[in-house]
Amino acid sequence: MKWLFAKNDGGQDSGFHNPGVETFKGNFDRYLARELIQNSLDARLKSHEPVHVEFEVLELQRSDIPDIDSLSETFASCGKYWKHDKKAHDFFVRAQKLSNSAKIPALKIGDYNTTGVLGSDTEREKNWYNLIRSSGSSSKTGDEGGSFGIGKNAPFAASQLRTVLYSTYNSADQHIFQGVATLASHQLASGSVAQPVGFLGGKNGSSIRSKSEIPKAFLRARRGTDIIVLGFRKDENWQKDLTYAVLEHFWPAIEWGDLTVKVGNEEISKKNLSRLLERFGGEGDFTANWYYQAYKKPVRVFPATLDRLKKVNLYLSVGDNDMPKRIAMVRRTGMVIFAKPFRAIVPFCGVFVCHNETGNRLLREMEPPRHDDWDPDHPEKGQNKPIESEYVHFIRECIRQLAPLDEAKTISIPGLNKFLPDDDDSPEDAFDEGPESRGEGYERRPLPEKIPGRKMDTRPPTVATEGLGSDGSGDKEGRNAGGSGNGRASKGSSGKDEEKPAVAIRYRTYATDISSGSYIVTLRPEEKFNKKVNVGIWLVGDDQRSLAEIQSASLMSGAKVPVNPSGLLGPLQLSSNTPLKIEIRLQEPLRAAMEITAHET
Repeated sequence: MKWLFAKNDGGQDSGFHNPGVETFKGNFDRYLARELIQNSLDARLKSHEPVHVEFEVLELQRSDIPDIDSLSETFASCGKYWKHDKKAHDFFVRAQKLSNSAKIPALKIGDYNTTGVLGSDTEREKNWYNLIRSSGSSSKTGDEGGSFGIGKNAPFAASQLRTVLYSTYNSADQHIFQGVATLASHQLASGSVAQPVGFLGGKNGSSIRSKSEIPKAFLRARRGTDIIVLGFRKDENWQKDLTYAVLEHFWPAIEWGDLTVKVGNEEISKKNLSRLLERFGGEGDFTANWYYQAYKKPVRVFPATLDRLKKVNLYLSVGDNDMPKRIAMVRRTGMVIFAKPFRAIVPFCGVFVCHNETGNRLLREMEPPRHDDWDPDHPEKGQNKPIESEYVHFIRECIRQLAPLDEAKTISIPGLNKFLPDDDDSPEDAFDEGPESRGEGYERRPLPEKIPGRKMDTRPPTVATEGLGSDGSGDKEGRNAGGSGNGRASKGSSGKDEEKPAVAIRYRTYATDISSGSYIVTLRPEEKFNKKVNVGIWLVGDDQRSLAEIQSASLMSGAKVPVNPSGLLGPLQLSSNTPLKIEIRLQEPLRAAMEITAHET
């Protein structure tokens, strides 16, 4: 068994920075788990049993690795050939040193209840050819996980030798073994330049298919596949990091009973999934525990049949401020593809699941090589924009229903309007009179006594306020959520605009069309004033608030009002001579209480 690097025969040189490998560099624990487990799920043998995947760190004897001396010489040749590239040269010097060690660390990823890898070295439509003999190709179809043939590069990113061994015992009762090294162009002993990819095997680099010729250290006893990453970048946290990645990305498959995983001595299954998620819940940016709880104990479940994606389900939960305000996007493989953020006043999280074949096929086509997004511009710009719009619109509509209005009556206080600020154009009628009697076209529906308790993101207050509640109620329990409000904002400290002077203003807000998120905001300075200001629109409730996400804003004249990257409106000219009236449209149509602030530009 020998290493073979074929002659380049005048072809283009290939450097150390292989695009396929570079795709998965960085957090290779994450990509190892995602790519390899996804491939194992695609190769499931018995549908009534889960796929089982094991991650095990080995200390291989140097003598266990066939033709290791030749591989070590190749590292030296690569380093010499690329001595002008410091990063490449240093890598190959380290690789040669490691390959000469008595023991070489390795990571073995083995799967069970899988078909193994089928096909010969020349059957281009089969998985073995696409795994070993080709680059950037895949034989996967339908709604399977992978589709680019890029994920097979993930193990090389975790190898300090850029070398991986494959051993499979497949459903055709074949034992197959092969080694692959993805290095760089280099000079052979004959003086010819070699190709960057080499194969460990028989004649002409062919795979080993005789059970007796496969080294015992790598021979499979049960059906499935072993992937051995030589020179694994092991550290003391390797088990924890891989467990973290498995839980973060595959909790749905584990919960559905489709997958069990063993990382070192840690077994992960449906039986202990909840406990492990709870244990990792306090780890940095770990969020899988939130999505799992939303799936298991949702506040609302929204089943739907969409035009393009067909049958889908959305599981939503609300809670405290720690919730990530994101939706975990999952298709039938049981892998969390990504978590998409959505805006809402109430803290929430949820899980979107597309489990049908038609929808899965469409969504898979939107995934880039790393399968960590549904890109509307993939594979062609704008091609899948209608699909994205479909599921985004569905999710937004469901999120809006998390805080339904109750049927409580409002309190009317005759004569209270005398104490409320308004612009010169609004009639001084009592608030208990209907809009018909005022001749107004603005929507002023009855408001609830109280919004069900939901907290919002805590923000440092920008001003001290003396505001009245919706329709003059002054109720701190949330009566302001009916779409209109009045108040006075006085000078105070500011959060992000701390260096900008705050302006004492009187303001009024009311909804013109809640279904589209349209509001009118009127404000004027309390004292003589004529300067440019930035205006903040805040959604408020209880003792917390968040800056409103505004889709568009304009003056009553029709002139557009700039929306700053920070979310503020302006600069706008504010004068004590004339009230400033702005029409805004929120990104998410909703009925909300508002607070207005102004700071000099």
